[in-house]
Amino acid sequence: MYKLIAIDLDGTLLNSYGEISPKNKEAIKKAINQGIYVVIASRKNATSGKKYCE
Repeated sequence: MYKLIAIDLDGTLLNSYGEISPKNKEAIKKAINQGIYVVIASRKNATSGKKYCE
């Protein structure tokens, strides 16, 4: 079983509008509910990536 998932923002998690799709949101919620840590791995600074963590 996976214990951690690291996701890049631009071009991976975010669509061309800078949004997270409902399908991706559901997959992330499912992982968290299974006890898997989900982290953002990005070159962006912490402030710009923080809004996606909520």
